Amino acid sequence: MTVRVFASAAIAVAAIMGSTSLLQAQQAGMRSVWEGVYSAAQADRGKTLFGQNCAKCHGETLAGMDEIPPLSGSHFMADWETQSVADLVQRIHNTMPMDNPGALSAASCTDVVAYLLSQNQIPAGTTDLPADASMQSQLRIDPNKPGAN
Repeated sequence: MTVRVFASAAIAVAAIMGSTSLLQAQQAGMRSVWEGVYSAAQADRGKTLFGQNCAKCHGETLAGMDEIPPLSGSHFMADWETQSVADLVQRIHNTMPMDNPGALSAASCTDVVAYLLSQNQIPAGTTDLPADASMQSQLRIDPNKPGAN
């Protein structure tokens, strides 16, 4: 009986450690948004789309209104901490604009995310953020530049 309990506990611990190792391996293969994952031109396109589709609820300054959450600042970054860019693009695509969810294409949502990153002081790079979800899923949203404390 004692051997069975010990064996069950050892298997449980191994499973927990294995899932933790898998998560760490998955995150290790991810790149941070702080690595210049969008272009300034793409953020400009996203700004236009934001003004046309998002500002009426989230405000021109992305500060949110009433019950509508802000899309910039520490609260926004904490909400999306360690999630992927694909998660954010998919959320926008599936739920926004509130009065017409799904109206924006995946490419337009990607441009809006580039704009949101720019407004959260994440620096631009030289190439556009890819519209491909499998590539976006490799980009992790970090609230602070890795290595900065």
